[in-house]
Amino acid sequence: MELKPEMICVTETMLEKTQTPDGLILFQPESEKIHHLNATASMVFNLSDGTRSLGAIASAMQEAYALPQAPMAETLACAENLVSLGLLQCKL
Repeated sequence: MELKPEMICVTETMLEKTQTPDGLILFQPESEKIHHLNATASMVFNLSDGTRSLGAIASAMQEAYALPQAPMAETLACAENLVSLGLLQCKL
């Protein structure tokens, strides 16, 4: 699925989460898979709470990292990766 800035994502509910100093560790009990997210991917994951579009998440990342422009392409690529791993679901 090709993601778009206006799409809204939510995290999968059946995940066990552990915050680490450099990101987040997610465990999927049904598949017994473990994922280690870096700080940027953790931010995309944590902000995907069903209330923000991917465009809004890119804007939040711009503000958090004091970037000259919102990292839209990077945010979409990160979200697509999280979707492919079964960690996020996105919709219009």
